[in-house]
Amino acid sequence: MAFLNPLFLFGLLATGIPLVIHLWNRRRVVTIDFSSLIFITAAHRENARRFQLRQFLILLLRMAIIALIALALARPFLTLGLPVASVRAKTDVIIVLDNSYSMAYQDINGVRLDKAKTLAVDIIDTLRHGDRAALILMSDIPKPVFRQLTPDIESVIAAINDTETSYRTTNVQPSLELAHEILTESEQLNKEIYLISDFAENGWKNWNRLPNRSGARISLIPVAEGEAHNISIKEIRPSNQLIGVDLPFQLNVTTVNHSVAPLDQNILTLFIGGEKQKTMSFSVAANESLNTTLTYNFSTPGTHIGYLTLTDDRLNIDNQRYFALDALGEVRVLCVGEQTEYLTLALNPHTDSRQPSVISHQQRDFLSTRRSSTVSDSRPLTADTLSREPIEARAILPTQCTPDEFVTFPLEDYDVIVLADVPTMSRQMSAQLQEFTRQGKSIIVFVSNRSNVASYNESGNVWLPARLGSSLKWTPPQRVQAYEATHPIFDIFPSEGFSIQYAPQFYNGITLQPSSGSNVIAHFGDDTPFLVERSQGASTVLLYNCGLMAVSHQPSVISKENRVAGEDDSNRRNDLLTADRRPLKASYTNDLLVNPYFLPMLQQSVLYTTIASNHFLTWGGHVGDTYTAHYPRGAGGKASIHLMAVSSQRLALSRRSPTRGLRRNQQEGIGSPETSLPRTDSLQPIAILPIAEDGTLRFQGTERPGIYQVEVRTQDRIQRDFFAVNVDTTEADLTEIPLAQAATRIGAQTTSDSEVNGTEIVADAYNVKRHGREIWGELLILVVCFMLLESFLSNRLSNPN
Repeated sequence: MAFLNPLFLFGLLATGIPLVIHLWNRRRVVTIDFSSLIFITAAHRENARRFQLRQFLILLLRMAIIALIALALARPFLTLGLPVASVRAKTDVIIVLDNSYSMAYQDINGVRLDKAKTLAVDIIDTLRHGDRAALILMSDIPKPVFRQLTPDIESVIAAINDTETSYRTTNVQPSLELAHEILTESEQLNKEIYLISDFAENGWKNWNRLPNRSGARISLIPVAEGEAHNISIKEIRPSNQLIGVDLPFQLNVTTVNHSVAPLDQNILTLFIGGEKQKTMSFSVAANESLNTTLTYNFSTPGTHIGYLTLTDDRLNIDNQRYFALDALGEVRVLCVGEQTEYLTLALNPHTDSRQPSVISHQQRDFLSTRRSSTVSDSRPLTADTLSREPIEARAILPTQCTPDEFVTFPLEDYDVIVLADVPTMSRQMSAQLQEFTRQGKSIIVFVSNRSNVASYNESGNVWLPARLGSSLKWTPPQRVQAYEATHPIFDIFPSEGFSIQYAPQFYNGITLQPSSGSNVIAHFGDDTPFLVERSQGASTVLLYNCGLMAVSHQPSVISKENRVAGEDDSNRRNDLLTADRRPLKASYTNDLLVNPYFLPMLQQSVLYTTIASNHFLTWGGHVGDTYTAHYPRGAGGKASIHLMAVSSQRLALSRRSPTRGLRRNQQEGIGSPETSLPRTDSLQPIAILPIAEDGTLRFQGTERPGIYQVEVRTQDRIQRDFFAVNVDTTEADLTEIPLAQAATRIGAQTTSDSEVNGTEIVADAYNVKRHGREIWGELLILVVCFMLLESFLSNRLSNPN
């Protein structure tokens, strides 16, 4: 016997109340002897015994009535072992059905989820009138189809049949906790939880034991059969975080064999824009992780979306992995300084040095009116463009400007400004640069001991990442010793980096005090900051602690005729010697201009500042993750999210935007003639989300792998961003946890062969566990009978006639 409401058993203490009352009201008789009443006394004693017996019986009846009422309220029921308990009791059942993507595995007898659905329906079919059920779909998060137990069994069966495999991983704990939470509100005799899963071990990690706080009977029903064989694409990593047009790069692909046997003749296929580009055949040993490299280059700027696929196997969901890569091109850079020819050559070696470095007033007027011209004319806006037509697409398009001309220059046509040894920062120039950063654009600043510290440290220059201090001279020269090797500016350099023999040497510098919110990316050997970065919104400012101009008493060392980084090493070293073959004096600023590190470092800096605030560099797009992006110009507006059909479209997405396409987006109406972009106006968005007042957009609907498009309308423009979402390959490992271990951790019992016959549930084996009978109704009937008997006896006692 057990009780559904055991707290009411404390009511049994009330059975002592009639006894206390009886003892309290018991009369004490005073004995007086009369000789003539002896015979009457003997007769009275006989009647008194009968009277006391009746009183005692009435007392027992009253105590029994109170005890039976307390027992009835406690709702006792009889379980197996008694003939009277052979009646089936009401039952509440919760089905916890695993629909993680590992359940799409094709076993010998079919897909695992199909088998699980059949078993779940069979369990629900064992329920009878008065029973209730609920369904929880289990992945890494619980998805309750019914948040409360429902007697509508047919609806539960329909929900089970409609269940599809998700693209999520497995975590058993939250789903079981929700099942216990639902069942704690149940008052039925039988409470049952059925966990139907493939019991992959990855779903049982990062948590220990789960108490059975609902008191339910938990049954584990496995659907996996035999040893699983699976291979997956774990990761795709481009060799460079910053990819330029017509520059080869490598896609490093990691594939993993989650099998105890080797897998041969696997084919890896690369698709870009919906078209097959490359294939590669490989073999992988048992339980091996294999790294494969595919070389590719993009001929057009923009966001290029694609995917990699493997040969079909028993689980295809993890055989495909999507990516969205930015090929940076047509980055318009304004180089400000007295001597900037070396910068233009380093940023674009195709620049013709014979062309004027500063554009004319007529050309400047043309720049100002160019933005209102037809959108199909997308030629780069540089001095070289104005003098030669047509031109080819280029990754970086530099233009030169002196500090005096900067104040009247059309800055809206440029994406990055490079300040090269600008001696004095005027207030007008500072205001223009501050407005430039507010528009989400970036600045690269080179300072040295020739810089006017007071003008740079004025309160209006809040956009600078550091305050300038006193001049420094180093003998022997300093080198860059510590830097963030994974930073996009430095990740292209060898592992030994700037500390190798031919690293640039620095003879002069300046003390820097980074401001709050700034990050020091690189240090000199004496811990003086070499590169300081500050990001605010969509804008990034880089501050280099090194000058680029030659000192006045050695003008012949660095001139227009000197080569820029990348020339023959012997010639480079000769440039660093004086006429009598002696090394340069320490008073020279540095040898960075003629060092092979200069050109890639400068180009990487420009490309990085172009997309530094873009979350594509850092966001790990797994199904279920929250995508976050910033749209300062769209603050308070709305963004529409589309899921693109990559495999059926030819896509290489032009990146033109309000900032000339430098943030993985596209302006409406502009496209490359060599690419095709499907318009999404006719496609229904999967979500329309508000953009916060600070420009932040959060999207939590990444339920399917693929390429997502974010479309934001800002005034007269449409900005489009793209990001890739993939499945988490931890679910690809189908290694099972032992059922006995799983049962111990959650207080469950495994399912015996008598309960499951192949893919069918044996109903009688389950119903026999549900036998039991509540007897509170019978107890109440007995209470009524005792009350009638007590009333009858009480009346007879008070009225003996």
